[in-house]
Order: sequence, then structure tokens, then C-alpha cells
Amino acid sequence: MSEFFKLMKDVRFRRTMRMIFKFAWDFWWLGKQKHFIPSRRLEAKTKALYRKQATYFTNTAMDMGGLIIKLGQHVSAQADILPKEIIDELSKLQDSVDSVDFSEIQQKVESELGASISEIFSEFSTTPIAAASLGQVHRATLRTGEEVAVKVMRPGVEDIIAIDFKSLQIAVRLLKRWTKIADFMDLDAVYDEFRETIMEELDYQKEGHNAEEFQLQFIHRDDVVVPAIHWSYTTSKVLTMEFLEGVKINDFAQLDAWGVDRTELAKSLIEIFVEQILLEGFFHADPHPGNVLVQPDGTIALIDFGMVRRIADDMKTQMVALVMAVYLKDAHGAIDALNRLRFLRRNVDLEVFARNLTSLFEQINGDTFDLSFVTSGDNVEELRDFFYSQPFQLPANTTFLGKAIGTVYGLCTGLDPELDLIGVVKPYVEEVMRGDLRGSVFSNVVDEGKNLLKGILPTTKKFISAVDKMDSGNLRVKLSISFEKKLIETQNKNTGRIIATIIGAVSFLTAANMWNEVNHMVSYVLGAFGLLIMLSQLRAKESRRNVRHARQMNAMREQSRLEKSKFNSHE
Repeated sequence: MSEFFKLMKDVRFRRTMRMIFKFAWDFWWLGKQKHFIPSRRLEAKTKALYRKQATYFTNTAMDMGGLIIKLGQHVSAQADILPKEIIDELSKLQDSVDSVDFSEIQQKVESELGASISEIFSEFSTTPIAAASLGQVHRATLRTGEEVAVKVMRPGVEDIIAIDFKSLQIAVRLLKRWTKIADFMDLDAVYDEFRETIMEELDYQKEGHNAEEFQLQFIHRDDVVVPAIHWSYTTSKVLTMEFLEGVKINDFAQLDAWGVDRTELAKSLIEIFVEQILLEGFFHADPHPGNVLVQPDGTIALIDFGMVRRIADDMKTQMVALVMAVYLKDAHGAIDALNRLRFLRRNVDLEVFARNLTSLFEQINGDTFDLSFVTSGDNVEELRDFFYSQPFQLPANTTFLGKAIGTVYGLCTGLDPELDLIGVVKPYVEEVMRGDLRGSVFSNVVDEGKNLLKGILPTTKKFISAVDKMDSGNLRVKLSISFEKKLIETQNKNTGRIIATIIGAVSFLTAANMWNEVNHMVSYVLGAFGLLIMLSQLRAKESRRNVRHARQMNAMREQSRLEKSKFNSHE
């Protein structure tokens, strides 16, 4: 409490607290009114309050700057969580940051680099080409003639951010106590992740190393470039990098004037980020249009690598499993992946959730996703209501990932509304699956066999859908008692054979995949093992066929004997 009163001496802290407590009071008063006014009027008042508070926050953030703007920009990308009234207002913060006076920038650059601007640069523009909440960028030319972009930390921003984080901690405590947000979001963990990411952004040397890591990541592609770093003129507060020409990726008029193929551009952007997320596990966490430029030849130029995140290998595996489950409309498989990703709350009624998820899957027709039903008109509100009503929570390590995916998807649908998302993503999912197959041969043989069958048997998708319907009670089949008994007996006999066949097939294919990666003897043994199992099942199948054939011949002979006997008796 003593620290709180000490912080209240700071004007910025007092202003932030006034805004936070105003929001808290407004929500408290609205909650008291719900018992006395009709539900329709309450809904209207709630939306009006959202809009009023978002406008107040936007105006305050523009005036104060610092972390408040960064927070508003981050929150404005959470279209799947917050009401539309809030998102519409906060979106204004994306391009509404005032620049710092050049005299302050010059002083910062010269103190960091230990020389005057004129000694290092032959030209240095006094007007910034970009201004953000933490820093701004100026175009310049080195004495060697190279065109560069110089990113400079705003003077005094570290002290501002320290105060803002104190304010955020208090806001988190109030949100946990007076709102329902904590029911589907671990606010403490989200705060920790946000703080960690922002602190990394305050180190421009770290950003320079991030850029070089992305350069290596995309060295095999000629449709994306990352600026080179000039380390001689880079410190933790000043970053000097190669200047890349280009326009924002949502400048459709200029792209069309250049003759850039927008469909190919959207495909490239999806591929770039799928590689980052599913293959590398290292992704650009702030891909808004100002950080994704397009050059006249259609090459994508990625810039600003202060906000990046990493994905653990186990998380990548479950993300692939979730994508495959959704593609196959496998509700139980999707729930298992969501649970492992910690998207589901504890004590969830999984059967009820499975029925709801199956109903949602039924809105997806064919083998490709048409996501327009969740991104157009009233469907956005319906989907948000669905997420609010379901047992979801937002794990801390997915907030920036969700923001990045949502932003990239929005950019791609703007470029090409007919983009075949599944067609672009599928090869990368398959590559990850093949990598997993090589990485865990024995412990996951049966699971990988299931994935293998999903890939080569299209009818599996229909089968899983039917099983889900039967399991959830949405499919009714009436069987005779004798047929049901025979079906159960047949199932019991075939279960072992199916499992054995799967193990054999996976073992054989795994040996083929591992041929060039491990000792050939291991592949020989594993392949022989799988081949023997499959041959044994084929021999067993042939034996069963011979037995059935013999029974049929005996039955035919018996029938012929009876008919002949009957004929003789008539004579």
C-alpha cells in the first residue's frame, strides 16, 4: 500500500489510475442496473459503455504514449475476444503515434554511437518514416553510400514503461476481481508474457539478432527479404539496418499498379508464417501492414523484429494434431488437442462440448475451409458468443500467436478472398507429421498409424464423423439382436488384425523414411518386422478365404444331395 501512495505522486500514474477506476466504477454500476432494466435495454447500454470506454482509452493513449499505446494496439488485434465496439475504437491506435522532436533523436543517436550524425552519415532525414510507441525510424545514408534505416529508442521511454507496468498490475487485480475475463484467460500469465515481450523490445541488439535468425530461416526462399544489420552503428538503443523499399501489403492500389499477383502474394505470406509457426517454432509476433512491405517485383520485405515469440516442440505437435482433427471433423481429436494445448478449462463436460463442436464442424463443407462464415456480418458476433459460452480459456503462451495468426489471415483474405487456405497449409502439416514419424518410432507407432490412415483413406473422414454422431447420440441405428451379436463377435475378431496391420504398415514405412537418417541395419530390422506382420495377415486372410470357400463348397454339395434325394423320393 505504501508503494501505491508513493506512485500516486507521479502524474502519469495518477492519470492511468483515474482511467482504470473510472472503468471499474462504470462496470460496477452497470452490473447493479441489470436487475432493474429489461435485457434488451441492458444490452444496448452495455454496447454504449464499451464504445464510450474504448474512445476514452484511445484518446488517453494518444495523449500519453508509452506502453498504453502498445497495450491498445495489442488488444485491438484480439477480435475473437473483445466486443466489436471496443475493437473499432482501439484500431485507431495502429497508426496514430506522434513522433519525437528531431533534436531529441539527434542527441540520442550521438550519445549512443559516440560520434556526431554528420561524422557517421552523409544524409540523415529529420522527418521519421515511421513512429511507434517505443521508438521511431529515420532514413539515412552512410558515408559508404549505403541506404539505411535508423531505429531510435524514444528518450525516457524506459521510465515511462516502468510506471505503466505498475499501473497494469493494478488493472489486472481489478479485472480478476470485478469481471469475468479471468474465467477464460489467465491474466497473471498474460501479463507476464506481455512484460517479457516488451522488455525484449527495449533491446535493439536483441532485435538485430532476431533479424539475422529470420534471414537464415528464409535463406531458401526468393520471395521474402529481411534487412541486413549494420552492427558497427547498432547499440541497445539505436539499430541501423539496410533500407528496404516497399509499400504496405494492404496498399492494394499500388500493388495493382505494379501488376503484383495478389493471389500469389497471399500464398507466399501464408507459407512464410506457416513455416515460422509449424516448422521453425520462431515467428514474427507483430505482422501488421506497416511491418510487412511489398516491393515492386512482389517480394515481401519483413521488418521490425522486436516482437517475436518461440513455440515449444510439444506445442507444435498439438497444433498439427488440431489442424488435422478439424480437417477430418474429428471432434474428439480436436478436444484432445485443445486440452493438451490448455485451451480448455477444468471440469469441462466433454460430451456436451463434443456435440457442440461437431455441430460447428458441420458448417464446414467439402475438403477445404470456407472461413467466410466466421468473418462476415453477424457471424463474427455469433462466433464470439459461441466462444464465450464454451469452456475455453486463453493460455498465456498463445496470446501473441493468436494475434499473429489473426493478423496474417486478415491480410491474406484482403489480398485474395478466395484463397485456398488448406491447400497452402497442408504440405507443411504433412512435413511436420513426417518429422514426428522419424522422431518417435516405437512409442507412437499406433498413433502414427492412425495419422497415416487419415492421410491415405479419404473415407476415414466420413467414418470418424459417423462414429462421433453415434457416440454423441445424434445418429440412431436399429439392429436386430442376432445381427448385433454377430457384429460384436466380428469386431472382436478383427480388432487385433487391424492393429497388427497398422503396426506392420507403419513399421515398414518408417523404415523407408529412416533409410538415410540412421544405421541401415535398424531400417532392415524394422522393415523386415513390418513386412513379416503384413505377410502374416495376408496369409491369415488367405487361410480364412480358403476356409470360407470350403464351407461354401460343402454347403453346395449338401444342398445338391438334399435336392437329389427329394427328386428320387418323388419318383
